[in-house]
Amino acid sequence: MAQLTRFSANKTWMNWQSLDRAHELDTLMHAGGKKWPAAFSTEYMKADALGPIEKWAAELRQIDIHNLIVIGIGGSSLGGIALKALTVPHSDRLIFWEGPHPMSMQHIAQIAEKKQAAVLVVSKSGTTLETRANLSLLRQFFPGLPEFFVTSEIGQVKDLGANEKNTFLIPKPLGGRFSIVSPVGMMPALFVDYNVKAFLTAFAEANAEWELAIPVAENVAKQTAIHFYNLFAARFTGVAFWVYAADLVPWGRWLVQLWAESLGKKPHIAALPMVVQGPEDQHSLLQYFMEASNNHLHCFIHTESYGSRDTLVPPDMRGDYADKSLSQILTAQMRSIEAALSAKERPVAEYILGDIGEAQMARWFCFWMHVVSYLGYLWEVNPFDQPGVEAGKIICKKLLRGERVDEAVHPVFDL
Repeated sequence: MAQLTRFSANKTWMNWQSLDRAHELDTLMHAGGKKWPAAFSTEYMKADALGPIEKWAAELRQIDIHNLIVIGIGGSSLGGIALKALTVPHSDRLIFWEGPHPMSMQHIAQIAEKKQAAVLVVSKSGTTLETRANLSLLRQFFPGLPEFFVTSEIGQVKDLGANEKNTFLIPKPLGGRFSIVSPVGMMPALFVDYNVKAFLTAFAEANAEWELAIPVAENVAKQTAIHFYNLFAARFTGVAFWVYAADLVPWGRWLVQLWAESLGKKPHIAALPMVVQGPEDQHSLLQYFMEASNNHLHCFIHTESYGSRDTLVPPDMRGDYADKSLSQILTAQMRSIEAALSAKERPVAEYILGDIGEAQMARWFCFWMHVVSYLGYLWEVNPFDQPGVEAGKIICKKLLRGERVDEAVHPVFDL
């Protein structure tokens, strides 16, 4: 059973809140849900359907595979990267290769040359440019590595060698940024012995708590969406997610994609998300947030427990941090910034996770999937498409084919 996540907020945050329109807004959310059903709440992988990927992981162990190279980008990788950070954050046992960066290729080559690696190619459409380019490079220099595919369109990857035996399917209605609860996220996690069964079981339980049928008064995901909706309607134009647990920073990057691709659909929507890493960004962005325009919401995220990984600073050290655990120091730093921003009448909210185990994290992912979907319904946009992303992809393919494309920028000066 997952420990609960505690939500707190300052007066400035709560001053903008009212549930007087709860019935009206719930009706709006239901209308959006009927028009744009949330596939993640029905099409997620069930704990009793793990057999095929458990067999896959067992077969990799039998042939002595030590490393898994996941080739994918965006929704095909961000969820898996977030789970890796909770399991083997600094290990090359599981490595994600996203963009076609030459330096990344060198690192991948160092792993692949040991001949103990397998490749997992993830592309929902099967046509992702970066994924295909990286796979082609890997094959050129390291032919013969075992390859597996995850896609919704097996017909689009047959030319790469995909077949029914080496391919795992993403449900077609399930958008890429929601696909962590499919083979996209569960296969890499299973490879590094993450308890995916516990994760999926907890996801199912959380989904039942926050699904569309549960009314606002009993549904904290809907209440949270209304909180954000009220604040953005009032005057605020962005949200900074201050993450004070380094393990959760990759989760923050997953959330930024989920939020931006799901909600950035109309010119009047001004709700830009960003990840702010605490305490590091106290020394870079804080000055702006403290004294420049008061346009951002501030959501602080931390965990109550690091378990056996927490460490005490020696008591004989000089300073206020002596005999304090790293967790205590991080918490004090977070609380200080919350207080400083609150004194400047910035809206501040805080989420404290009970822990970062499988059950807790499943609930955490599920919660934000629901919040973002409900916020999309309130803004009357489809939170499950991304039409703005496609224009750039089309132009890029034209450029690579040598077709004429009008230049967007022109030389002005040389430095």
